[in-house]
Amino acid sequence: MSVLNASLNLFSHKVLASLLMALALVLSGCGGGAQTHESNAQIESDATGGTDETGGGSQDPIDEPATPAVLNLVSQPSSASIAEGESHTFVVLVEHENPITVTWSFNGSVVQRSSSTSLTASEAGTYRCSVTDGTTNVRCDSFTLTLTAEQYLTIDSQPLNQMVNEGVNVTMSVGATGSGNLSYQWYFNGASIAGATSAILELDSVTVADDGEYYVVVSNASGSTTSSTASLNVAASSVQGRALITWNRPLMRADDSSLTDSEIQSYEIYHSDSANGTMERIDTVDAVYLDYTATGLAQGTHYFSLVTVDTSGLKSSLSDPVSVTIN
Repeated sequence: MSVLNASLNLFSHKVLASLLMALALVLSGCGGGAQTHESNAQIESDATGGTDETGGGSQDPIDEPATPAVLNLVSQPSSASIAEGESHTFVVLVEHENPITVTWSFNGSVVQRSSSTSLTASEAGTYRCSVTDGTTNVRCDSFTLTLTAEQYLTIDSQPLNQMVNEGVNVTMSVGATGSGNLSYQWYFNGASIAGATSAILELDSVTVADDGEYYVVVSNASGSTTSSTASLNVAASSVQGRALITWNRPLMRADDSSLTDSEIQSYEIYHSDSANGTMERIDTVDAVYLDYTATGLAQGTHYFSLVTVDTSGLKSSLSDPVSVTIN
């Protein structure tokens, strides 16, 4: 082989070797190494929020939804009942973070809108409330206010003390006003009197056993009230007598002019315990009567006189007294 041929062969082998190495480098660049680089880029892209499709940079972070502010009803108003003329305050308890507005309504109409969580009401009906913080709204359950008739009880007039003789009839009374039905119960020396359940207490022909203290308890739906105590003092009499007094119709006036039946209106009866004592009027009877029975007379002598009253109101002088003795 000549020197020239040997050189050419050597050059050919070097060129072929260079081409083979270049081809190997190209295949190496298109194979597993390039895939590994792409995977690493994808992982980085995922870690940083992604890459711009145009290759111009990474995307903006995605905002998470904001948590709403707290707004809860802790306690709600309850229905209530009040007496007429009174008022009631309803209260709603609210848990909140932002400023709130509370709207109160009555029978469907708004009566108050403010930050106040209370409402003072005096009208019967149905109420509601709602609360908002500008973003969230919460509503309470409906509730009612009921009015009841005012209950009252007052004693206007009290029973009075009395001093009487045995045998007379005694009446005690009380005056009371109040709502609803009134009931009465009378008491004697602290014990209830059977059947004494009206505003008037009647005691017939009292004796010394009836001497004592009386009062009455008046009741209605609002409660009861007790009257003041009235004392009854009964004077004992050894004899209880009566006397029948009769007279004739007068025919003449003091001036001797005639007096007819139709001109007489009535007769006044006067009594005294002594002949020289002051006469006191004890009764008046109509002109149709010509007699009178005096009762409850103690032992002794009693004196009676008569005064005639005409239809014009003129009165005669006292007649001569007549005496009656009770033994």
